[in-house]
Amino acid sequence: MALTDFDEYVEKLQENRVADFQLSTSIARTLRLNASWQSLLPAPAVPTTSVALNKDSAQSMGPIPEISSGRLTFLGARINTSSFGAGGMLLVDLLNVSGGLNATLTTAQTTNLPTAALTRYTSGEGVMAGIVIYTTVGTTATTVTISYTNSAGVSGRTSTATSFGGTLFREPAILIPIPLEAGDTGIRSIESVTVTATTGTAGNFGVCLFKPLAMISLESATGAMPLDAVSTGCIIGSLAEIDTDACLTISPFTAITNTMTGAIILTEA
Repeated sequence: MALTDFDEYVEKLQENRVADFQLSTSIARTLRLNASWQSLLPAPAVPTTSVALNKDSAQSMGPIPEISSGRLTFLGARINTSSFGAGGMLLVDLLNVSGGLNATLTTAQTTNLPTAALTRYTSGEGVMAGIVIYTTVGTTATTVTISYTNSAGVSGRTSTATSFGGTLFREPAILIPIPLEAGDTGIRSIESVTVTATTGTAGNFGVCLFKPLAMISLESATGAMPLDAVSTGCIIGSLAEIDTDACLTISPFTAITNTMTGAIILTEA
């Protein structure tokens, strides 16, 4: 099944089949991606192993509408922000999460690793990796790398060293994307994490794998923003296909502290 014309698209929008989200705290780390699922209501527990996620996981917005056949398609969103200020958000399928890593250890850490096997996008193509901070790490700025298996099945790959600890890279509920080794286009699993130098405070952090689905620009609006994939011109990844078992969540960033709630509009198409 496919959308045949704009009139059918409008009709699908008006069905109002949505997955809702509400954050328990404001997006306080400006200019950084926020791991907003850590602030969903109710908040998920910090993982004590690497967990493969799906639509029923605590990290997922929802409920994701059921479909009888065909595919689930992203049509748009309704976003509410508390303050005037530019920003945006990634819509992602969160594939797995782990925790229990220590920001003062400088040897390769394998606690709760390797990451749980992918149950969606199993080749790893287009899948990204990130650091998720659960408890504040230290004020000393350093870098972090991961050892991983890429989407071609090659193990022992090493990511680009990425900022970790210190200002903007130490607080809970932020997501630090990890650039892969040159030439790689996706990742299947993470085997270890290495912090280059101690941040001064152990904290608690982990890694995640996620599939980016769309990017939504919030521009400089405030209050309620109805955004669709055709007429508003602020969505990259319009009409993206959503896996019916996706752990659908958002990772927003803003220029100022903000509170955000809303809904992602989906349809069967």
